[in-house]
Amino acid sequence: MSMRVGVLGIGKTPHKIQHEKSLKDLGVEAGRKAMADAGVDPSEIQMLYVGNVGSVGFNYENSTALMAAHHLGVVPAGAVRVEAACGTGAWALHLGCVAIASGLYDTVMVLGMEKMNDLATVEGTSIIAQAADSKEEYFSGLTFPSGTALTARKYMQAYGVSEEDLAHTSVKNHFYGARNPSAHLRFECTVEEVMNSPKVADPLKLYEVCPMTDAASALVLCREEILRAQPNRPQVYVTATSMASGTWYQASDTLDDAYNLFHRPATRAYEMAGVTAKDIDVAEIYNSFAIQEPLGIEGLGFAKMGQGWKGAKDGSTWLDGKIAVNPSGGLLCKGHPLGATGATQAVDIVEQLRGTAPEGMQRADAEIGISACRGGPGSVGAIHIYQRLEG
Repeated sequence: MSMRVGVLGIGKTPHKIQHEKSLKDLGVEAGRKAMADAGVDPSEIQMLYVGNVGSVGFNYENSTALMAAHHLGVVPAGAVRVEAACGTGAWALHLGCVAIASGLYDTVMVLGMEKMNDLATVEGTSIIAQAADSKEEYFSGLTFPSGTALTARKYMQAYGVSEEDLAHTSVKNHFYGARNPSAHLRFECTVEEVMNSPKVADPLKLYEVCPMTDAASALVLCREEILRAQPNRPQVYVTATSMASGTWYQASDTLDDAYNLFHRPATRAYEMAGVTAKDIDVAEIYNSFAIQEPLGIEGLGFAKMGQGWKGAKDGSTWLDGKIAVNPSGGLLCKGHPLGATGATQAVDIVEQLRGTAPEGMQRADAEIGISACRGGPGSVGAIHIYQRLEG
């Protein structure tokens, strides 16, 4: 089955601590930007999919999709909130694509939003922990940082990789994050500075961990004919959407589990889009912790198992390398606004294919992009492929 869902408009807020803005404010800002970019009136949006993970805990609000529908003025369109741990924004995008591909709707909006910084860090961390096994693992002391640190340790032992080797991933992300006006952390760093940054969960250091951030991102999607009828607009389409679930426990999560979380849905996505891993120009790969980038690179088929870390060191995953991986600075620099992350990855890839990414981040002549979002201990894998298809 070939799928072409038009990306009519995109919008995003800066990623940073935004005490002066509410969750509603962020969602409205991103949604309005996307509608303005798409040239559509709110009345043309027929369905709204909102990705949001923790509004009940973070913001003392629920039914966030209905709130967004009212304040964006898309009433009486249907509005539904989606939640799938850190894969939430990508899951909302999947539902938007399915809605258009089914023929049921002409134009829909996908909106990811999260406001994490109204609470103390320790409170925020406990809300994030509910995306994994909070009954057995979290109360036994296994958090996302410590669970991912175990994965990093397994990876280093299995493949003979050093902490210095892995530090190059953060160096690359920070090089581009420093150039991203929307990123939460905007500074370059060296391998030595990564190594000297405080330990969060051994072997993961502070510069290998993403910040909690406040942000929203939105996309207006449409049927192919609607975008084709506007040839002066960038002809960027989502040509594959593929979701997978995975393991629920961090303690027993293996390197094979981590590989398959992306490998299985990516295999289906490549088939759906009629492309291979070799065709991809630019990728946004989930990396709330640095180790997740090489794992993602391997799962997507850009490197063999145990070798995904090499590209950041040898240049092949830098902007002018074989494939540009996370030219946005990734989650390590943008931050990880849970429900918005998958949507932000999509917006960043669309900018790349339009040729409108910020200076110093644009992959030359990018035509095919991929976003890979994961979530939970390893319980969600979400892959989208995007193509510029002129004529």
